[in-house]
Amino acid sequence: MQIVFKKVPTSGVDFETSIKDIKFYGTANKESKNLVQCIGKIEGTLDYQCDRCGNDFPLHVKEDVKLFASDGVYKSDDDLLDVIEFFDESINFDTMLESELGTLQSDYYYCSTCKEN
Repeated sequence: MQIVFKKVPTSGVDFETSIKDIKFYGTANKESKNLVQCIGKIEGTLDYQCDRCGNDFPLHVKEDVKLFASDGVYKSDDDLLDVIEFFDESINFDTMLESELGTLQSDYYYCSTCKEN
C-alpha cells in the first residue's frame, strides 16, 4: 500500500498492509511538511528458526510500532531513530513492514523446547 505524502492529513489516515501471515495496520499523521508519523501494530505469525537448535517454529508477533516516514533525506535537530526515508513522494507501507520484519528477524528467539532448557 502506498500513499502520497501530500495526501496525508494532520488528522490522520488509516493504513493496512500485509506480507504472508503478518499484518501491519494503524494511522499515519502528518507531523510537518516532510514528516509523517505512523502509529500501529504488527501482528501475525512468522516462520523462524530457533537460534539455539535450528529447528523451525512459528514466531507469534504482536508489536506496537511507532515509525516516521520522511519525504526525502531526514534533516532535523531531533534525534529520531525510527525514520524511513522515501524519495518518490510516497509512503510505501510494504517497505516499512519489510524493514520492521528485518529488525524482528535479527533478534534472538528460541523454540519452546529450548526456552525450557
